[in-house]
Amino acid sequence: MSHPFIRFALLIVLTIPCAWAQTPKAPPDIHMVVMGGNDCPPCVAWRALELPKLRSAQEFTAIRYSYVVKAIRSPVPSAFFLPETVQPLQSKLMTASNGLSGSPHAAILVDGEVFDYYFGTRSAEEIIAMLTAIRTGAKYPFERCLKLGTSAKSCGLKGKD
Repeated sequence: MSHPFIRFALLIVLTIPCAWAQTPKAPPDIHMVVMGGNDCPPCVAWRALELPKLRSAQEFTAIRYSYVVKAIRSPVPSAFFLPETVQPLQSKLMTASNGLSGSPHAAILVDGEVFDYYFGTRSAEEIIAMLTAIRTGAKYPFERCLKLGTSAKSCGLKGKD
């Protein structure tokens, strides 16, 4: 039988959290913002065909999603016209869009920062792969764009992986 002091000391050592033990990292805060309107045929088709598939995916339940009504000819709307959850992001979205008009525009923000900004549509499967990669730290399936270039189809500032 061991000495009571040794048993007590061992109990103390085993119950005190180790200083070097890592605390679990919080999952990334992912917010997807899609901008377009009814004057944009690809926007209407994406909302009708891909958004329902995306909404039914488990990966989608862990993110915030916002839809911004934006006419084709307009840039990112001023904060006044944005949903409440998107208003604080207006300047980041405007910077990432490089002030360009056209539709649809989409932004993936991670922990409040632009992670990818793209023009056009992506399938539900592609977006699920994007969200999974962000959540797990796997390779992102697209080249990331942090700021569009001089046209909506070009990237002026690429993200680093």
